Amino acid sequence: MASRVILGIIYTSTMIVCGVGNLLLLIVIATYKKMRTITNALIANLALSDFILAVVCIPFIMDYYIVRPDRTWAYGDAFCAVVNYIRMASLYVSTNALLVIAVDRYLVIMSPQIPRMSPRVVALTILAVWVISMLLAVPAAHFSQAVPYVTQGGAFCGQVWKIHHAKSYKAYYLFMLVFEFIIPVLIMCFCYFRIGMRIWFRTIPGHPTQSQQANVQNSKEKVIRLLIVIVGLFILCWLPYYVYAVIRDFFPYVLQLTAHNTTIYFIVEAIGIANSMINTVVYIGMNHNARKFMRKL
Repeated sequence: MASRVILGIIYTSTMIVCGVGNLLLLIVIATYKKMRTITNALIANLALSDFILAVVCIPFIMDYYIVRPDRTWAYGDAFCAVVNYIRMASLYVSTNALLVIAVDRYLVIMSPQIPRMSPRVVALTILAVWVISMLLAVPAAHFSQAVPYVTQGGAFCGQVWKIHHAKSYKAYYLFMLVFEFIIPVLIMCFCYFRIGMRIWFRTIPGHPTQSQQANVQNSKEKVIRLLIVIVGLFILCWLPYYVYAVIRDFFPYVLQLTAHNTTIYFIVEAIGIANSMINTVVYIGMNHNARKFMRKL
């Protein structure tokens, strides 16, 4: 019962914040010319992915994980495949979008002499993020199905790989761990660490007063804290999910020691999906113009 309450709070909050917040953010970026910047275009890419997750997937997930007492999937194989596909594609879009934003911020601050991306390059970058993410999520759809429970009525919705696909299954998840978590996290940490160092040691030209120095120092600390929060929360939200996946795929005997295997999976997945809500709060919270134009809607 406690796990259902926790899941209910996480998914309800994520659905409302991501659904409403990202819709407003997308409307503001599309409506106001001042909001149509390169950075906001990349953020809109992330917002669209999180919005789709909130309005398409989370209602089905809540019904499956929380509402139904027997946790049975009632929507057949097709919807099982669609929901799992969108869920995984959204994860990869979010990861790749955050990575692109980090690299863009790095180039702007560390190499200001390099011209910013043109609208065409931005569009191609966004297209590449979506195409790559959607292709990477294809196995999630292909192997997803509603499998009837052996000891009770109803069915379980998940990815079911045949025994002769065991090596391919492990290789796929190991590939995703490396290329959709470890490498992006390392690149984001590198980019934001270098940005933080550049901002921290940047000096004011001339002879600043003590008040000016204090204001600049406060601004530096706010920016660095924000950068740490962005990467730190992404790691905290998704690390449990990937750790669970590694244990499940390579050390399954560990999970056999507990009777709460399924509940653990539901919770670590919910924490990961909650990162979409955090993205929404962080990017709206840090964007003064977005908040200003939202109040005008």
